[in-house]
Amino acid sequence: MPEAIVAWRCAQSCRRRVVDLLPTALSRQDLPIPAGNEASSPRHARPHISVQYSFAGRCFTVLLVALAMSGMIAASARAQEESKEKSAKKPEQTISATRNAFRLYRWQEDYSYLATKQRSGWETLKYIPLPGLPGSWLSLGGEARYRLDAYDPYLFGLGKSGRTWASNQERLLQHFDLHLGQMFRTFVQFDTAHENGRPVQRAYDQSAPDLRQGFLDFILPTRSGSIVVRSGRQELYLGDSRWLAVRDPTNLRRSFDGFLAQYDDPKLTVRAFSAHPVGILPGFIDDYTLTKEYFRGGYANVRNPFGLPLTIDAYVYGRQQASATYARGTAAEDRWTGGARLSGRMGGFEGIAEAAYQWGSFGTATISARGAFCDLGYRFAPSNAFAIGVQPKLGVRGHYASGDDNLKSGIFHNFTAAYPAASVISEMSLLSVSNAVNLQPYAQLFIDRSLVLGANWNVVRKVATADSVYGPIGTMITAKSSAALGLAQIGQVDMTWNISQFLQLHALYSHIFAGQYIRDAGGRSFDYYRLQLMARW
Repeated sequence: MPEAIVAWRCAQSCRRRVVDLLPTALSRQDLPIPAGNEASSPRHARPHISVQYSFAGRCFTVLLVALAMSGMIAASARAQEESKEKSAKKPEQTISATRNAFRLYRWQEDYSYLATKQRSGWETLKYIPLPGLPGSWLSLGGEARYRLDAYDPYLFGLGKSGRTWASNQERLLQHFDLHLGQMFRTFVQFDTAHENGRPVQRAYDQSAPDLRQGFLDFILPTRSGSIVVRSGRQELYLGDSRWLAVRDPTNLRRSFDGFLAQYDDPKLTVRAFSAHPVGILPGFIDDYTLTKEYFRGGYANVRNPFGLPLTIDAYVYGRQQASATYARGTAAEDRWTGGARLSGRMGGFEGIAEAAYQWGSFGTATISARGAFCDLGYRFAPSNAFAIGVQPKLGVRGHYASGDDNLKSGIFHNFTAAYPAASVISEMSLLSVSNAVNLQPYAQLFIDRSLVLGANWNVVRKVATADSVYGPIGTMITAKSSAALGLAQIGQVDMTWNISQFLQLHALYSHIFAGQYIRDAGGRSFDYYRLQLMARW
């Protein structure tokens, strides 16, 4: 039986076993907030939602599953062939666990190279020529993923969800990428997702089948590159900034309704955009444009300037919200961010540095905030220990996000990233990059181009005493009268295994030692576990 199907069935079996072994994770009882302390609930949190599928929704789900299974069957067959071919090849000079061609943003994949070669197996899905339309083709792809997140207890034991529980999540993505000649392209992606075990349901946990992306590109070739004008629902990739992410760890990814214009050549990419986030509802094809929130700006990427082995990003963008909440209160906000990012490699050294300044308004206050990120590491030369390729890397990374040092001042110093990954500071995703600074030495071991083992130690502290600690969206932790700055120390080990070009297994464990400020708020230390199995085609 194809390996992808076997793996997916194993994931479902694992899910059932987890539920059996962690009965308390499905309990709906809530713990009170410790007296004298605060841990606010998410602003948009809702009670557990039972998704009701209409007849059309059920038919659409069956169609997605059928397409998914066909893709997995073809993909796994091809994976076995490629595994045999690669085993005979010599190790490359650098070892990486990214041997598959699939991208985080699936619309970035380009299979036009298959036009001139004999296609077999999974390639027949990636390039389907259209009869009677020279240079036109259709590409199919998708993803099936199971993920377990377990907390013992959640959020340091604070708030209504501050107890032991586990969240079981399944999602299915299917996309259709249509190219009509060299000038027109449309990309459509549907998703469906289910989650259980979380005490308070989040909007992006589950949904009946819905349109995640659907955009049209008009492409104008130039002498050295191209100009692209994109309109529709899209995952708005601008660049590799630390402050922008697609929210991939959650079941339903972040997308926007709007426009993007891009110029691209071998040395330079410039993007300008104007868009509104997509609001998520649990029903069938019922997501909507969130008009109360507006995102616009520009992003530039320069590669190898003056022949140097560097990449420079520069950006200016603004996020406008009808309502935002911080320790000083709730008000309308128009927050602009301007910054730059520098990355490069030289010998075994790898480095990233990014700094940003924010301005704008929050209610009647003027925003003036700063944020920074740095990641420096050294990747040792690969060796063939025990007849397999092994390559270690050592490094240290850190973040800084200014805090509100005077809650009554007319100047607001809290730095808040526009759309960051929830795991930007720590993989347990419970501390946001606002009023926080961290330092995280880490070690990684790349084994045989398919396996990565990692370990790190993370020290997280507050920046401003007056400001609160910011957790998941809309959540604040406040210890009244506490002058402590220590938030947490986190020990983590993780593993990512690319079983084949199409299958990936990821596991992670971390222990979070509560700092003095968290203890003053009534919190305590906890454990976090993650298991994820993903098939892509």
